[in-house]
Order: sequence, then structure tokens, then C-alpha cells
Amino acid sequence: KQFKNSRIPLKLSAAVGSCRYAAAAAVLYQTTRLFDFRSILNQAQKRLLLGEASGAMGIADGNVNPKRIVFVTVGTTLFDAIVREVDTPEVKKELYAKGYTHLLTQIGRGSYIPSRSSGEDGSVAVDYFTFSSSIANSLKSASLVISHAGSGSIFETLRLGKPLIVVVNEDLMDNHQEELAEELADRKHLFCAHPQTLYKTIKDMNPESLIPYTPGDAKPVARLINTFLGFPEE
Repeated sequence: KQFKNSRIPLKLSAAVGSCRYAAAAAVLYQTTRLFDFRSILNQAQKRLLLGEASGAMGIADGNVNPKRIVFVTVGTTLFDAIVREVDTPEVKKELYAKGYTHLLTQIGRGSYIPSRSSGEDGSVAVDYFTFSSSIANSLKSASLVISHAGSGSIFETLRLGKPLIVVVNEDLMDNHQEELAEELADRKHLFCAHPQTLYKTIKDMNPESLIPYTPGDAKPVARLINTFLGFPEE
């Protein structure tokens, strides 16, 4: 009776209750840890699978290998020799070996039509067009430009800071374009080639060796001309 009326049973009951709650909490904690572990394991498996898929698709760190375009332009001239040369298996293979993925050729008035390709054969993807109202976008998106020796195309490409191979059209009567290309090549602003030497130029080139072109200041020349003609200085 004395035991029955004491507070010991209440304390014992509370202790047992606390143990039950503690045991339940421990089970819940272990279960939560198990679900967390499974979640972590699932995430690890997903990452592993994604990593394997990324390797198979040529993806590194979640980024697709960048498209590197070679843009070939002949301007408004007839220059089948350059179009035919860049369409050879040797040139396309060398471009692909150097990391370029696409070859886009502006063929102008030429009669030679390149072979289109999707690039699934382990080579560059090939496409072409005849003329465009502006080739500015093609130049901006290019990683390498192969151009005829027209001064407009040359300086527009250089101002954009694009690596440039100028191919001299030997069928033209006037050789001033060749002189311009060779002078700029001597100054390390571009590479100069002929159709028959284009493959070797591509193979041997190192774009990092080129020196960025800085446009000259035409104001002194303009002032000299104005003074000579008797125009007042502004």
C-alpha cells in the first residue's frame, strides 16, 4: 500500500513512456537516414549515368562541345579553285583534326558545287550558299575564315579579330591583291596561300602566332589632302 501510494510507479511509468518515445524516435531517425542514404545513392547513380551519357555524346561538364565553323568566301568573283580545294577529303580531314566542326562555303558565281555533309562520317559538316546580302553574321560566327584576296573581305575579317587564310586568285590579271595579302602575311596578320598550297597552309598554321590587326588613323592623311586641295581645316 505504501508502495502503491508512492510516486515511484508514476516515475517508472514516465520513464517507460520516455523510453518508448526514445525508441520510436531512434527508429524514425534511422529510417530517415536510410531514406536520405537511398536518395543520395539514387542521385549518385543518376550522376554516374549522366556522366557516361555525356561522354558518349561528347559532353564535358554538362556543356556540348562548341561548334567551330570554317567560313569560306569568294565574294562576287568566280573562284572555283578555292571552293574545289576546300572540298577535298584531305582538307576537310585536316580541318576536322584541328578541331573544326563545320565548313560553310560561299561559292559566288562558281560552277563547282561542294558536297553537302552532315558530319556523321567523322568529318566536318559541309554546307554552302551562293550569295547573301551580308556575310557579317557568317564572319562573326566563324572560328576560321578562308577568303579570296579582296581588300574588303580581308579588312572586315581582320577587324573582327578572326584567324584568316587569304587565298590568291591566280586567274586575275591584276596582282595588287596578291601584294596586299603577302604584305599583311609578312606582318603576321594573316596566312597567305594559293589554291595548290592551301592544304599545307592549313596543316602548318598556328592561329595563335598571328598578330591582331590595328586599323590605322586616316585623319592625318585626310588633313594632308584637304591642305593640298586648299580646303580650310575644321
